Amino acid sequence: MDLITVLVSLLAVDLPAAGPGSVEELVQSVANSVVAIEVERSKDVPPSPFQPKEVSPQGRQAYWRPKGPCSGILLDREGHVLTSHYNVAGELKSVRVILASGASFSAKLLGRCEQDDAALLQLEGDLSRLPIDLLELGGADGDAGPRAGQIVFAFGRSPDPRQVTATRGIVSAPARNGGRAIQTDAELNYGNTGGPVVGLDGRIMAMAAFVGHTQPQWGLNSGVGFGVTARALREILPRLKAGESISAFRRGFLGIQFNPEASLGSGAQALKVLPNGAAAKAGVLKDDVIEEIDGVLVYDFDHLRRLIFARKPGDRVLLTVRRGGEILKINAELGAMQTP
Repeated sequence: MDLITVLVSLLAVDLPAAGPGSVEELVQSVANSVVAIEVERSKDVPPSPFQPKEVSPQGRQAYWRPKGPCSGILLDREGHVLTSHYNVAGELKSVRVILASGASFSAKLLGRCEQDDAALLQLEGDLSRLPIDLLELGGADGDAGPRAGQIVFAFGRSPDPRQVTATRGIVSAPARNGGRAIQTDAELNYGNTGGPVVGLDGRIMAMAAFVGHTQPQWGLNSGVGFGVTARALREILPRLKAGESISAFRRGFLGIQFNPEASLGSGAQALKVLPNGAAAKAGVLKDDVIEEIDGVLVYDFDHLRRLIFARKPGDRVLLTVRRGGEILKINAELGAMQTP
């Protein structure tokens, strides 16, 4: 096992019985899944023209990509490595991935998703050298997802690929970027972007993302960081593995406005059904409560929105709707996301 440097100041943390028994064990369990990525470019992407003009010349350097490795997540023994799209943006000459063992692989870019700041690499060479004990990606069906206040650790392998780094924080907000990202106060910087954000149960909750010089709201850690949720990553992984580059989602659209203040315990209540929308055409009415979609229990409004956004226009869905004391099954064909 490598020498592990944990860059984190810890208070007493009670770990769940089902997960690692201590913070040190948590770090050890994560180490094999965290990789360093060395990228050589012929041309980088330029900074945003909307960066603040008041920043000093020295401070402006923070808006340029620093030299050194970035981080990624080894997902499986097929050699798929997930990382931030920002880490592999630009015109690439070569990509090399360094494992916890020190083994080094060349890699090719399979697919990318700019909207979720995610990209997928494929390792090349003798994959029998890959470790077996890899982290589980959370966000499966039935997983309630991140909750505000949960303790998380963000991991990376930079500036020294031989050593894993960890920073601790909490989930500050569980549903950002249309419900596809979490907000955390764990320190996220250029080095650990693309690395896993892990809960106390030892599963991947999110991937550290949205750190870079290409957007005015991105940059070095300022007490607020973001990670693409494991659920969102699960949704796009098949498309990335197929070699797709996703510039923007063609999201499904149901055509319902919900009452976010309704305290239902589960489900989402329609405050308004938009005329000529998919829901209206299917027969959904104002005040109906959507409890399930395709058999998946709907936790709340944000959860339903994620389930709908994961589908494409034209997809057919089966809605379980509560109308007064009656339970209805309604088939709907999703429309396209309406834009102003």
